Amino acid sequence: MDFIGKFNLSATILLTGFAIVFAVLVFLIFIIWGYGKIVSTAQTKHHERKTRKELEKIKNDNPEIPSVEPVAVKPVRAPVVDDSVPDEVIAVISAAVYSMYGSREKVRIKSVKRSKKRSAWANAGVIENTRPF
Repeated sequence: MDFIGKFNLSATILLTGFAIVFAVLVFLIFIIWGYGKIVSTAQTKHHERKTRKELEKIKNDNPEIPSVEPVAVKPVRAPVVDDSVPDEVIAVISAAVYSMYGSREKVRIKSVKRSKKRSAWANAGVIENTRPF
């Protein structure tokens, strides 16, 4: 077998190997994707059934509890905000306050303004960079 014949055989084997490997990879991707969809659907149905059973049990244990209808919530007026504070920061502060106090407490944020002091991270950086040898 001459050089051209060996080259053609090698190229054919190489390209066939690449094609088979990529075909199997694509096949495995679809199998894993399908398995994920099946498991996700099964978990969602199981969670819905479990929740429905718990609600039925609660209703059977307490027949005086009426069914709950959604209630319209009146809009809350937005707090006074300094223009230099981004909306994302206000959302994070509001979420932190809400998570601390919960919905049973009546807590309102009246204003948000930027502090004139350095942050704790900035102070740590200054201390770290100015520490004597």
